[in-house]
Formats: sequence, C-alpha cells, structure tokens
Amino acid sequence: MACPHENPRDELRALSAALAGRVRRARRGGRRRAGTGAAAVAADESPGEIADAGQAQSTLPQKPSHSEPGPTPAMDSAVPSSANPAPSSAAPTTLEAVRSQAAACQDLDILRAAVATCRACGLCETRTQTVFADGDGSAGILFIGEAPGANEDEQGVPFVGRAGKLLTDIITKGMGLERERVAIANILKCRPPENRDPSTQEKRTCTPWLDRQIELLAPRVVIPLGKHASGHILGSDAAMGAMRGRIHELENGVRVVPTYHPAYLLRSPGQKKACWEDIKLAMSVV
Repeated sequence: MACPHENPRDELRALSAALAGRVRRARRGGRRRAGTGAAAVAADESPGEIADAGQAQSTLPQKPSHSEPGPTPAMDSAVPSSANPAPSSAAPTTLEAVRSQAAACQDLDILRAAVATCRACGLCETRTQTVFADGDGSAGILFIGEAPGANEDEQGVPFVGRAGKLLTDIITKGMGLERERVAIANILKCRPPENRDPSTQEKRTCTPWLDRQIELLAPRVVIPLGKHASGHILGSDAAMGAMRGRIHELENGVRVVPTYHPAYLLRSPGQKKACWEDIKLAMSVV
C-alpha cells in the first residue's frame, strides 16, 4: 500500500494526475467506438447514394447542412427516398408489372408519373424521355398515333414536328377547337431508335398504359392516325382504306374513327379530302 503524502498539496496533485489519465483513456476509447459506428453506417449506403452526395471516395456519410436537416443514420431504413423507393413505386420491368401498375393509377397525373419510370422494354435504354400525352381531352376526342419521333422524344410532347403542325391545323382550323381541348397520345410512350416501326412485343408491353389512359380520359370518340395505330386499336390487319370512312365500336363501347396519319398526308396531299371526311364523321358522334 502506498504511503500517504505528508503534504496535502502533493496528494491533491497526485489525484489530479490520476484523474486526467483516466479521462484521456476514456476519450481514446470513445473515438475508437465512434470510428467503428461511422464505418458501419457507410457500409449500409449504396454507391449511388454516396456518389449523389459528392462523396464517391469517402466511406463517411456527409454531415447534413443546417438549412436542410436530414434523417439520422438509424432512421434511413424508415424514410423513403429516390435511392430507396417504397415497393409500390418500383419501376415496372415486365408486362405483368405494367398491367398491375397501370390498373392501380387513379388519375392521369399518377399514370403519367408511372409511365415515366417504366423499364419494361429495351426502349427505356435509348429514349430521352417518355412521351405521355398532350391536351386535356375536354372536347371528348382522343387522337392516337403509333410512336414518338425525334422531336417528340426531345420535347416530351406528341406530334410537334411537321406532322404535328398539320394535325394542329386539322384540330384548330378544321374542327374549330383549341388543340389543348383534345387529347393526343401514342401507342408507344418511348421513341424507337431511328424511328423504326415498333415491334409487336413493344406494342404489347406498352398497351396497358394506353388502355388505362383511355379509361381515365373516357373520350366519346377515338381517332387513330395511320394504319399501324388503327390496326392496333381495332385488332385488324386490314388495309387503311378498308378501316377508314366508318365508325367502329369496341367491346367497351368506345367509338373509333380511323383516318390517315398526318405524315402520310404530307407525302400524299391528295388524301386530305378523305381525311376531312373522316374528321367530320368523328365529330358527328361527339
């Protein structure tokens, strides 16, 4: 047993030194534990999350700024984020997933957002963006084309090139309506590379989006533009001349009046008169 210090001041200094040593050892132990915890949090983060935060070379999570406080690491699994979306918002990657998600959309805004995430076919790899629709359909008319072209892919709006200008003239000058009052869509929501014809599988995969779009718009008449769109809507491989010029009615009661595609009319202006007859027929059922 150590002998007590004869001088009280010497004893006080010895006690202070011993206490300081314990504090230093406790701090070193705390730093080791904090470093282990930080490494565990970093291991739970995905590479995308680290890169998005500008920390691709770091294993430590970035400290949240004071202006935008974020969740603590312990809360990350309970807080939805774009890097860790809830299962219900997962991008559809199969035909069955497209059918399920399309049927669950309760309005056009939700449907548009769902379409934007679709990765059910290879066109998602080459598109600039999805092309959902234009116009509100308040006039009860829905035009349907085959697929977006280069201009549509760039702008995200259907029928905006030369063919789109002619369609706008048909609507505004011929039908006497603002373009915004009709709805315009395509069978495919993504542009096929080099404007090639859509494959049968691509059309089949994208059809549930269009079917739900028609259900939510509830148009009084659908006007498919061109042979490909008309044949797809009617389930027919007949020639365009055999499909146009009359009113078809689908099993769900939707009336369909096919007519020529505006791009065809630009190449064959002599068919504009026949197209106008189809438009007048469609307007008769609105």
